[in-house]
Amino acid sequence: MSSVGQLALLFIGAALINNILLTRFIGLCPFFGVSSNMETSIGMSLSVIFVMVMASTATWVAWEFILAPLGVGEFLYIPAFILIIASLVQFVEMYLRKASPVLYRAMGIYLPLITTNCAVLATATEAAKPGFFKMNIALGASLGLGEALVYTLGVSVGFGFALITFAALRERLELAPVSRLMKGTPIAFITAGLLSLAYVGMSGWFGL
Repeated sequence: MSSVGQLALLFIGAALINNILLTRFIGLCPFFGVSSNMETSIGMSLSVIFVMVMASTATWVAWEFILAPLGVGEFLYIPAFILIIASLVQFVEMYLRKASPVLYRAMGIYLPLITTNCAVLATATEAAKPGFFKMNIALGASLGLGEALVYTLGVSVGFGFALITFAALRERLELAPVSRLMKGTPIAFITAGLLSLAYVGMSGWFGL
């Protein structure tokens, strides 16, 4: 059982120091695709948090009680994990279509693309499959369910925080006196690079 301090470090490391978007550069499609609008960014962040946490729980259970005991995990985990993620995304899509049609239309193609979002699949795999966990915290060969949930929550919160921060900056940049040649995508890429440098600068904090 990990101590509260280890779990706190696990969460901070996953959310900030090893941010999946700005230090590992995984899942950049929605990062640039939906970050031009704050409301859409918040909706995407909440959707990713829900899908990531549920997917990691389901894939951890699937690995521990089905794939690994049957000896088929090494070559079936990718299609099995994608099937689990796709089912959860379909649930989120149906809910948003009914509860918030405006947000559903605003997110467009990026909502179903959560199914193949490499950030969700990478996090689920790291949380469930032994040998994939890369953070420098001695928690053993694989994560327990509690540790997997804390790690996944950290990754998803870090994803949402980076996305919302980027969306806020992009909205401000629309009003800033930026050269016409730099408006839009060029200044967005430059801003993302500067944000990434800030996150990379945290490398080594708390020994992570």
